[in-house]
Amino acid sequence: MEKGFELISIQPYEDKRGSLKKILMKSQLEGNKQIEEVYLLYSENGSIRGNHYHKKTLEYFVIVSGKAKVALRNLDKGIIEEINISSSDNLILKVPPYVVHAFKNEEDLPLIMLAISSKEYNKLDTDTFKMEILQ
Repeated sequence: MEKGFELISIQPYEDKRGSLKKILMKSQLEGNKQIEEVYLLYSENGSIRGNHYHKKTLEYFVIVSGKAKVALRNLDKGIIEEINISSSDNLILKVPPYVVHAFKNEEDLPLIMLAISSKEYNKLDTDTFKMEILQ
């Protein structure tokens, strides 16, 4: 993971009913990491989410509907990357600690993202450190 983040390709199971996408399995978790929080993000046109990093938290993001402009910055190596991910790409974005991440919806339709986190949000200990990389 030279860039600090990982794009994980998934192969949906499809039949006449539709498709099934496995997002995360226990075997994919690193070391003693566990899942403490799962949530959906709904973002309107022009809105930006993130622009922060974590020191302890590992996160996975999946575009459920729409398309996101994603900016990532590896703080250890200083590498900055911008990519676009849509729901049809069948990709999971894995963001480890010390990788700044931000998401922008530049489309007219709402962006819906599934987020999976190894640490439950706690307003007294957020493990969230602001750093603007996307405007």
